[in-house]
Amino acid sequence: MDLCSVPLELLPLEGLRLGNQLLPLSASKAQAEALLGPTESANNRAWYYAENELRLDFDQSDRLEFIEFLGGLEGRLQPIIYGLPAFQTGAGELIEELTRCNDGPVDDSEQGYSYAFLNISVGVYRSILPQDVRELIAEMEENGIPTHNNPDVERDRRRAEHWETIGIGVAGYYQ
Repeated sequence: MDLCSVPLELLPLEGLRLGNQLLPLSASKAQAEALLGPTESANNRAWYYAENELRLDFDQSDRLEFIEFLGGLEGRLQPIIYGLPAFQTGAGELIEELTRCNDGPVDDSEQGYSYAFLNISVGVYRSILPQDVRELIAEMEENGIPTHNNPDVERDRRRAEHWETIGIGVAGYYQ
């Protein structure tokens, strides 16, 4: 299956809808392979697809326990969750929607870099925050490095305002 040519919808606690087909959480490796084809690469219990933008994690019984998109804002795979494009939506807006849908405890112990929504088993991650970008700009300016229209600064700003990864797991995955 060409993952770039079908809509990809994360369905928390359920699985991944690929067009009109469903890859359910708790699927066997054989079911995943029947739908997606052979893995492009594998590592221990993780299978990768679409040039490592999609990761499937299997438990000790070889059942799918976690589905994660790793491409972020500039990736080829752009999943949707609760009707929102996961990587294109601003980080704050997506957190608000996931918090509303979770309706319960959220693990925000990584102070903005990641969140785990415990009731819906959804996790998001980013490696840089807006405050990190502001600190970087201040440091660059102190050292006489131009920041206006600096492509590296602009790239970091975009990355800080969006999530780099999003994943869904089986019930209780983050507990």
